[in-house]
Amino acid sequence: MASEAYLRRKREFVQLLSEHRDSLYRFCTNVIWDKGGAEDVLQEAILSAYKAFDNFQVGTDFRAWMFRFVINKVFNHNKRYRKELQLQVSSEEPDLLEALEKENAYSSILQDPQALFERIDDRVKTALLSLGPGERMVFLLRSVEGFTYREIASFLDIPMGTVMSHLFRSRAKLRESLSGYARQMGFMR
Repeated sequence: MASEAYLRRKREFVQLLSEHRDSLYRFCTNVIWDKGGAEDVLQEAILSAYKAFDNFQVGTDFRAWMFRFVINKVFNHNKRYRKELQLQVSSEEPDLLEALEKENAYSSILQDPQALFERIDDRVKTALLSLGPGERMVFLLRSVEGFTYREIASFLDIPMGTVMSHLFRSRAKLRESLSGYARQMGFMR
């Protein structure tokens, strides 16, 4: 027979998890891009977190604690099922006006990243998949999930400067690859 403390702790875990399950699932689907794989990774992370819930300190950030488990499982999944994406590299140098247009388009897209993911198509998916794993992870944790640089550095166990450089590079690559899409979809004003 389970003790009352055990049952109370189990209910606490389920309650805390229910508040964050959607953002955890969204993160998994955006990083893995395979619905079945995303669900598997999330379930593995939840199970691992549940087993380690006695180590969770009440009063700390449960969402951040759960993201550590999810990120660990995502890394493991991506190591097993890594797919390489071939990029087409343009040798043309953009002019200043074109660079400003791309910056405006990119900024417009990021004003509502959730709307972007709801309307995502293959061009956006390809652009995100073209980012390196670290760049994609940092971009999604910062721009979509809203974690601070310090939190991301802690999750990924990398220096904060690396977080900032990954974010800078990912934004530059997305700005370049999504400017035409932003114009076509009406994200630009």
